[in-house]
Amino acid sequence: MLKISIIDGHHQVQQRQTKNGVRYFQEAYAHLGGAFPQQIEVPLRDPVDAKPIGDYTLDLSTFQVGRFKNLELNPFELKLLPAQKSVQKVS
Repeated sequence: MLKISIIDGHHQVQQRQTKNGVRYFQEAYAHLGGAFPQQIEVPLRDPVDAKPIGDYTLDLSTFQVGRFKNLELNPFELKLLPAQKSVQKVS
């Protein structure tokens, strides 16, 4: 499961002016299996849609079938779900 982290100090909503208006986003980090997570931007429709600090996974609705029937991410709407923490039983 792909883990995406929103961390303290990098969780504030940011905005960028484009020719179509203001674009809101939030910085996050994708754990892709390398030595370090990769910084990404999570697009937001509105600043109130920002996620709190924590770990997340991608909602299945974020995936779509592309023009040539390949699986791809919708880059304009990355829906994040809180990651479920695994509970270890101590015997």
